[in-house]
Amino acid sequence: MQIDKRNKLLFLGIVVLLIASYQFAINKTILLQNESQRLNSEVEKFKDIPNKLAVLNQKNIYYDSILGKMDLVDTSIQNNLLRTINQEATKTNTKVMEFKQPHLYHVGENSLHTYSFTLNGDYTNILKVVHTIEQKGNFGEIVHVDFQKKKNYRTNKYSLGATVFVQQVK
Repeated sequence: MQIDKRNKLLFLGIVVLLIASYQFAINKTILLQNESQRLNSEVEKFKDIPNKLAVLNQKNIYYDSILGKMDLVDTSIQNNLLRTINQEATKTNTKVMEFKQPHLYHVGENSLHTYSFTLNGDYTNILKVVHTIEQKGNFGEIVHVDFQKKKNYRTNKYSLGATVFVQQVK
């Protein structure tokens, strides 16, 4: 019986030593290993940051170049449109006869801004101005161009005029 009690106490002592060794050594080792894996994954994420930063800088330069090509400044769209029309009209020897206030129309949550202006000049020059307006800036789409042949009774000559509507959705 004495040996049986000793075996039971030995077995109980071994169980207590296993629990204590788990609490003091093995548990901390597992926690430190998990922490090490988490930190290594974060280090891998941070290793890629310079590459991501370089890509973002390249995108920033690219988008700045696109905005530079559009030649937009921080004024209103109406002023940018008028400035672009005047620049292209002087290049193509076309006259800007009229630039009306924009017409505003609400459709649900969106609002439509329609800008209208009148140009006088040759047919091809007017088309060049209209094409530049549509392609150069982010002014919207050309929804209507109305060409009219007018006679000047003082000089007895004909001139070509075009009324252009540019519509932008905001």
